[in-house]
Amino acid sequence: MNTKKWIATIIGVLLLFGTRFLPPMFGLSELGMSVAGVFLGTIVLWLFVSVTWPSILCIVALITTPLYTYSAGLQASMGNWVVSFVLFSSMLSFGLGQTGFTKRAAVWFVTRPFTKKNPWMFLALLFLAPLVIGSFMSPIPAFMVFVPIAEQIFAELGYEKGDRFPQVVILGLLFFASLSTITTPIAHTVPILSMSLYEQDMTMPIDFVKYTIFGIVSAAVIFILSMLLVKYVFRPDMDRLKSLDSDVLKKGVAPMQLDEKLTLIVFGVVVAMWMLPGIIKPVLPGVAAAISSLGTPVPPMIGTVVLCLICIKGKPLMEFGQSIAKVPWGAVMMVAATSILGNALTNEDVGLTAVVVDALTPIISNMSPAFFVFIVCFFTLLITNFASNTVTVTLLYSISLPLVYGGAIAGVNPAALTCIIGAGASVALATPPSTAHAAIAAGTGWLKTDFMLKYGLLLSLLCVLVLSFVGYPIAAALM
Repeated sequence: MNTKKWIATIIGVLLLFGTRFLPPMFGLSELGMSVAGVFLGTIVLWLFVSVTWPSILCIVALITTPLYTYSAGLQASMGNWVVSFVLFSSMLSFGLGQTGFTKRAAVWFVTRPFTKKNPWMFLALLFLAPLVIGSFMSPIPAFMVFVPIAEQIFAELGYEKGDRFPQVVILGLLFFASLSTITTPIAHTVPILSMSLYEQDMTMPIDFVKYTIFGIVSAAVIFILSMLLVKYVFRPDMDRLKSLDSDVLKKGVAPMQLDEKLTLIVFGVVVAMWMLPGIIKPVLPGVAAAISSLGTPVPPMIGTVVLCLICIKGKPLMEFGQSIAKVPWGAVMMVAATSILGNALTNEDVGLTAVVVDALTPIISNMSPAFFVFIVCFFTLLITNFASNTVTVTLLYSISLPLVYGGAIAGVNPAALTCIIGAGASVALATPPSTAHAAIAAGTGWLKTDFMLKYGLLLSLLCVLVLSFVGYPIAAALM
């Protein structure tokens, strides 16, 4: 580690374990001081050091407070259902990508016959593809599969690094891959994390189907408006694109094999098990209740086992060791830490919620609900473009939702605001450190960081407006 990271590590560890020895202040009890220190220390370590081992240290620090025994602490963190969901849904997503289905779907989008005569239609489908594909898997592979396709297009048209058109394309692919994360909770850690924090506080889950309606409608509106923004503000030169023969992109895409078909079927069944209860409940309440009783993580667990059992030509559809090695373990550890940290921050015995409500009530008491939602959404999008998505969710949820629960701001739907925070924290594209695929985009050399910052923030502002004034009312009406 460099000097800055060592300094941040020392400060973070002192906050994690040292505040419990300070005299109570700011109206906090000794327990409140301990938990506040753990929260601040964890945020410092996440922001400036790492999201891996500090997550484990956060769990250890909370277990050493009077709030948890070791068994209760492990149950509230590693035993939380979100950890299993992220683990097994990531394995399923990786398994589907390994079959070649992701690339096949990507090429299918951009080789539709009607795109050959209209370059803007081609560009629209090129951007729509990661939005649709990423709705069912991590945004990283949804973005990565399009990089070689985009580079093939640049080569065919004679573009060089630094040209405006390639920058618009790479930024667009990055943006819509990130935006795909808001559409559904499937294999998407950030919205699921916000939903789990809400479930801890309210002891009732946010329905997958209702969230998906909110997410898809919001993403559709953002897609249309952002395409107008690309055409009239970004204004890429489309002349060369008119000469592109999109059929060259089909090279290397083999016919669909049996293993790909079976993996796709298993994945589809898992998705159906998540979605069906909310759809069939009015007609078949008994069946919906039976499927719901499995919870959120059990369907991907079943899907993983099925893929490991089915063999084609002596080879299982999923190699368990290979798939589990591809799980984003940093995200898993962070989810575990966030679960117990969120539980601790809102615990009545800790008293942090009451202190935050008392402190901020005079500031927001005269604020309209719509403006409050806008402010929360604005800071969510702003912070997530410079910090980790999961850090943003934890921070904004922990600050804003207690104000709603405590009555400091009236007329705000807590479930809808939770969805806004989870969705907004997913859209990160303005800086390379904001998310893994943003760093990959900058690393391709096709996207300059100044272009990325300027237009990435502009697209983020568009998301703030749509999520605040279109997405939130839809979520509030549904929930």
